[in-house]
Parts: sequence; structure tokens; C-alpha cells
Amino acid sequence: MASLVDSMDKTYAYKAKNSLGEIILGTLRATSKREAAIVLHDQNLLVMDITEEKRVMLYLNKNLNFRPRGVKIKDFSRFCRQFHIVLSAGVPIARCLELLRDQTKDRGFSEDILGVCQRIRSGKGLSQAMAAYPKSFPALFIFMVEAGEISGNLSEILLEMAEHYEMEDKNQRQILQVLFYPCILVFVAVVVIVFLLTSVLPTFVAMFETMDAELPEPTRILLGLSQTLIQSWPIILLFIIGSIFLAGILLKTPGVAMVMDYIKIRLPGVGSFNGKRCLVLLSKTLSLLLRSGIDLLSALNRLEGVTENRVIKEEVKKLGKKISGGSRLAQAMEESVIFPSLFCQLVNIGEVSGSLPEVLDKINMIYDDEVKDSIKLISTAIEPLILMVLGGAVLFILAAIMLPVFDIYTAYSAM
Repeated sequence: MASLVDSMDKTYAYKAKNSLGEIILGTLRATSKREAAIVLHDQNLLVMDITEEKRVMLYLNKNLNFRPRGVKIKDFSRFCRQFHIVLSAGVPIARCLELLRDQTKDRGFSEDILGVCQRIRSGKGLSQAMAAYPKSFPALFIFMVEAGEISGNLSEILLEMAEHYEMEDKNQRQILQVLFYPCILVFVAVVVIVFLLTSVLPTFVAMFETMDAELPEPTRILLGLSQTLIQSWPIILLFIIGSIFLAGILLKTPGVAMVMDYIKIRLPGVGSFNGKRCLVLLSKTLSLLLRSGIDLLSALNRLEGVTENRVIKEEVKKLGKKISGGSRLAQAMEESVIFPSLFCQLVNIGEVSGSLPEVLDKINMIYDDEVKDSIKLISTAIEPLILMVLGGAVLFILAAIMLPVFDIYTAYSAM
């Protein structure tokens, strides 16, 4: 009988206010919304909203930790800064997280914060509790929180992590701004080209054939392409989708992914930009770790999680092995393929003077300025370049259409 009753219970998510006017979010099990409302009323809560949790999503969330995506960098940086402010005011950690959970719009992130609260109240440490929710809390952040717990400067660590993720969000938005206009331009140009090939060109070709005019070579080439698009567009569309799907699978294989990551940092122009962005992340993060009282070897072991580039990950692993073997950091970096000479020389100065974290901050400023200059240069150069390429394609199509017109006009003028 008990199992039958349990099977009839449903999970409801609720939003309510307590006697202090604070908004409370949570879940409970009941046989109906009415019963859930009664239970909340008995707890002196003013019910604002009750919705039933879908069984499939409930199973995925609780058993598989399913989430369609992680937390946005912008939301996470805001969480870090608010956590720092509330914790600096003397509020206990568990209560801080409860307050921050009420301010979080991301449902998955909110549930994970609640889980962290429950684990802390059961006696676990903050970093240990956060480690159970990798979708919401990055490995670097958990490691830094652990360092803050050990050193007793958790509030300062949270402030540094807020600044770190704010800078990451700013860099991402700058890159998106640079790519937004070119992507729109390419999309519009492709639509125009397809329209010319499938609608405009066949009309003129029919007229030329009626006049028994000989078509120039560019027109015949475009006519063949036009007929292929009109007659075989489903096959072409399936081919494009299949190619994208296959490319996605291939890019996940270790060998292909390693080659692509190598190209990303070695390709002329773009490779230099990507390499400098990685150097900014590495220098900034290593400085944060060292200033938090973490030894160099432990910091390097955590540093590989900062970037997604597999080539740089491998080079950072090699640095850790060389340091554990007795090499100095600057010497190990000189033997690597990713660290420029200036970077290694400045690290050497920092090691000799005993001010490595401060020197790494200076390195971060140098390469951050170069990254910003590269973004400006790319944004300045990419738009006219795309206009030239796409404009040339449209001009070629128009020329292929107009050449027979000129030939026919010349022929009739000579008669």
C-alpha cells in the first residue's frame, strides 16, 4: 500500500514567500497541487506558483545531471561578485548561497546552488560541495575556492574570480561583435546569389535560347550550377547537413581535434590572435593561483583546465613534468613551442626577483593589449575583405547574365 501511495506522489516545484517577505524556491512531493499548497501553507509560506515537475526531466536532472548547457559566463561572474559582497558583510556561507539562489534566473544553476547549501548543512566544505555540480561550477573555480578555504581569504578569492570571469565575458562579447556583421553579410549574400542563380539566370537563359544565341563560357558554367541547384537541392541540402554532422564527429576524435587545435594557433593571422588569447588566460590564471598561496607545481597541474586547446593543454602538462624534474619555469617555457621569447624572459625575471605573480600580471596586461589591438585589426579588415569576395561573386553572376545581352545587341546592331 505504501509503495502504491508513493507511486501516486508527484514532484512539484514551488515559488513562495516567507513571513519576512523573502522569495523561497524549492520542490516537494504531493499527490496534487492542492495538497502541495496545503503543505506550504502549514509552513507559513505564501504560495506564489506551483508547477509539476515532468518525470523525464526530473529523472535526467537528478540521476544523470542532465543540463542542456552550462551556466553563462556573465551569470557566473555576477554570482561570484554577489557572493563576495554578501560574504564580506559577515553572512554565513550557507545563508549567502540561499540569498544568491533567490537572485538566480537560471533554473539549473539555482537547483545546483540549493544542492550545495544542503551539502554544506550536512557538514561538507564549500569546495567539496561545489565539486558535485560540475555543470555549474568550473574546476578552476572549485580549486580557487579550496585555496581560499585553506588560506582563510575566501572573500578575496571570490572577488578575483569575479574579475576573471568578467574579463572572459568581455572578451567573448568583443569577438561576437566582430563576427556578427560579417555573418549577417555572408548570409544575405548567399541568399542573393542563390536567388540570382535559381530565379534570374534561368529567365534570361530561356530568352537567349529563343533567340538562338550562343552562350559565353561563364554563362554556361553558371547555367550548369543553376540547373544543379534547382533539380538537386534536396540532395545538396542533405549532403551539407551530413557533412556538418560528419565533421562534428571527426572533430571529436583525439587525432583530428589535436590537428585542428594546432592549426588554430599556427594559422597566419588568426593563429597569432588565438595564441595570444591563450597566453592571456594562462598568465592571469597562474598569477591568481600563485597569489592565493598555491605552490607552482600544483598551480600548473590545474592550469591545463583553463583552455580548451589540446595542444596548449599538452604543453602545460609538459611544464608540470619538467618542474617536478627540477627545471625552472622559464627554462621549461623556453623549450616549449607556445611561449614567445618575451614571455619566457619576463618569467625568468620574475623567478629571479621573487615576484613571479606580479610579473605575470604585467605579462597579462601586455598580451591583453595585443589581443585588443588584434580584435580591432580583424574587425577593420574582415568586413571589406568579405565585401570584395562576395561582391566579386555577385559581379561575376551579373556579368554572366549580361554578356549574352551585349552579344545579342552587337549582333542586331551589325545587321
